[in-house]
Amino acid sequence: MQCSNMPCESSGISSQVIYIPQVKNELIPKINQEFDKLEDVLKFYKGYGKEGGFGVRSSSSRKNKDYVVVRKEYCCFKEGEAVQKKNTEPSKRKRGTTRENCGAKLAVVKKAEKYVVSQFFEGHNHPLTSPRRVHLLRCFRKVSSAKKALVDQLSAANVPTCQQMSLFELESGGLENVGCSQQDLYNYKRDKKISLVGHDANLLKEHFEIEKEKNAGFYFTIETDDEGRMTHCFWADATARKSYKYFGDVVVFDTTYNTNHYSMIFAPILGVNHHRQTTIFGCALLCDEKAESFEWLFNEWLKAMPAGPPKMIITDQDLAMTKAITVALPNTLHRYCMWHITNKFSEKISALAYKEHYVEFKNCIWNSETPEQFEAGWVEVVNKANLSGNDWLENLYEIRERWVPAYVRHIFSAHMTSSQRAEITHAFFKRYVSKENSLLEFVTRFERALSKVRHNELDMDHKDVNEKPHLKTMYSMESTMSEIYTIEIFYMFQEELFQNVAYKLTATNEDEHHCVYTVQRVKGSGLRVREVVVDKLSNHVRCSCKMFECAGIPCRHMLAYFSRMQMDDLPNEYILRRWTKSAKAMRVRDDLGSGIKEIYDMSLLERRNRLFQLASTLIDEAALTEDGTQIVEELLSSGQKKLCDMKKVSQDGVGSSIQMPIFRDHGLKEPLQVRAKGCGKRLKGGKEKAAKKVRRCNGCGLIGQSHDKRNCPKLLNTSSQNTRLNDEDEDNDDINYDDADDCKCL
Repeated sequence: MQCSNMPCESSGISSQVIYIPQVKNELIPKINQEFDKLEDVLKFYKGYGKEGGFGVRSSSSRKNKDYVVVRKEYCCFKEGEAVQKKNTEPSKRKRGTTRENCGAKLAVVKKAEKYVVSQFFEGHNHPLTSPRRVHLLRCFRKVSSAKKALVDQLSAANVPTCQQMSLFELESGGLENVGCSQQDLYNYKRDKKISLVGHDANLLKEHFEIEKEKNAGFYFTIETDDEGRMTHCFWADATARKSYKYFGDVVVFDTTYNTNHYSMIFAPILGVNHHRQTTIFGCALLCDEKAESFEWLFNEWLKAMPAGPPKMIITDQDLAMTKAITVALPNTLHRYCMWHITNKFSEKISALAYKEHYVEFKNCIWNSETPEQFEAGWVEVVNKANLSGNDWLENLYEIRERWVPAYVRHIFSAHMTSSQRAEITHAFFKRYVSKENSLLEFVTRFERALSKVRHNELDMDHKDVNEKPHLKTMYSMESTMSEIYTIEIFYMFQEELFQNVAYKLTATNEDEHHCVYTVQRVKGSGLRVREVVVDKLSNHVRCSCKMFECAGIPCRHMLAYFSRMQMDDLPNEYILRRWTKSAKAMRVRDDLGSGIKEIYDMSLLERRNRLFQLASTLIDEAALTEDGTQIVEELLSSGQKKLCDMKKVSQDGVGSSIQMPIFRDHGLKEPLQVRAKGCGKRLKGGKEKAAKKVRRCNGCGLIGQSHDKRNCPKLLNTSSQNTRLNDEDEDNDDINYDDADDCKCL
């Protein structure tokens, strides 16, 4: 492209430089040139402008009485004069003007069935754009339908817009060939978000209905208020419902925040599968954290699940949750999260008492095997630490049946003692979602994250089939259980089996119904003594540590008894099916999701990559010779013509093309903005902000001191040392203090 400067006289008063685009003759419009449609006129003039170095836009038009355009003008993008806005506030956006009153234009009039060029002015009063910058002109930038679909898919995969632009650059061979700018992608996302305002709840319901059409096992329900505004929403797919049938004996429930545009509370119901991974039993979006909302959620959840209520549910100490569980799940043991409770000791008791006595509290909580042992130890530690008047400790003692292991070890808990599995799961899902997401975006992104979680389960199933764990002993029991248990569970069992040789079994008492044995480590003194009781009638064995009852895996003490009895195989009653490789072999009723219909839509990104690879290979081979280049050019031109014809057919209602789906209006209104407990810090009033905070030492507890607990004289003079826990490092057969097992979830 070349430009020439041609001076001329303007009204004989002043001279003005005129810029004439220098392009090929066949690209220059000519008077009386004919076109079939106005779209052809614009396309031709834009092609001329792109080669000449100027942008094009539509100008004036005139219609007849039948509203048919009989005259149309197209002009340079610098036509007209900039309008100065008056009495307006200064805009934050610093944007210059482009209008320079350029007179270059093309006019066509309708004659018969054709549009004929009636006027053409090719001179411009401004410099023309160079070939390296012509792709930056606005009229030549457009986010195509294919790119829009790709942007949506890449955004759903959490690929930032800047990286999306880098991907398009690599595919097209340079930024100048992309066809749009990075700002155009941002503008597309903005416009799409604006277009969906007011329709978010309807779009979500439509999405759920489509999922139900794909698979009848999909379950959802949406609750509205008197104004038709969405308040609550619950959904569970067929896979989640089947998982509950297999692993729904223990569930973990917790809420998370800032996951969608409306700050609705996201409430997933979680469990643990046979690989000790997190599995999902259903999800909900709630407008508040009241007991009524939680009760509604649990009732809807139980309706969707193919089995009855769970044996145990683990939550934090939320009063609303507690009230709702009492009503909706009256026969389920409600256990409070141990981590949340033990983590508050440093806040609720003085620093001095925490430093000197926390280890004793910890020992009392975790090592007490019976309620009587805990109660005696608790009273002793509280009196020793002079904390008998501490309201928080008194409240904990009153609800001890909900959190102390000695009271709940007889109920199966899948080796979980806290809701940290939910905390870690929330952190994982927040990699995929954000508070900027609409409801539909949140659900679709959550489904992507959920598919990754389920793929991890599939990967472990694959390893169970194709890999065998390493054996440590020559026990036939070990070899047999390696074929029955999943790999993760087998390694837990293997450790217990390997440790049983370090214990000696002594018969201490026997009557007509029971035999009682004491089990203790061979080496060491003062180690804990366990008690194994054998029922003579049923041959049932139970241990005082209750590991089998709470974790579903025989403990080393029971295995020491089996070894002494020379039992080569573990009795079936001590093999919990939910930990075995065949845990998911049972059949779920047809009306609850068996025979899932899998529907997969081919990804646009996959099709695009396949075409790029084919085209790249073809071009590399053709570019070596002139004949090859000509052949490929002919093929591409022919293919482009066929695509244009197909596009015309699709616009007439036949065929298919990439379009924005049209959703039905279900009459739902978008939810109100929610302010939940975890959405941020508590708002303070003006008086509260103005009030001066009195300095207090958390070490000695005195007010108005110049020191704090870091340099408190009372703490510095304390020489007490932390007491080690009773033989827990050596006799490690209980649940770990740090709940590390709860963290192995995803």
